[in-house]
Amino acid sequence: MGYNVYHMNIPQLRKKFKNKWVLAEVVKEGKLQKLLDVRPMKVSDKRDDIYKELQKVKKGAHVATLYTGQVPPKGMAFAFHAKHIV
Repeated sequence: MGYNVYHMNIPQLRKKFKNKWVLAEVVKEGKLQKLLDVRPMKVSDKRDDIYKELQKVKKGAHVATLYTGQVPPKGMAFAFHAKHIV
């Protein structure tokens, strides 16, 4: 898969990949499963590219999808559909 980048913390990720969708391997979590360090696996302008790549991830892998752009305004809601991959 995509990026052979060393792991980075979330502020570094947001700075390096501004306004991008990111599929990342979780390297380190804090309390309440807060992401601390991740290793980017795929970076794209398109969310669909990330979801296609997500289908290739091995079952049981510890990954996260992130968007590094502007947080939606208060009151705006999103719905996500996750397909179980066996």
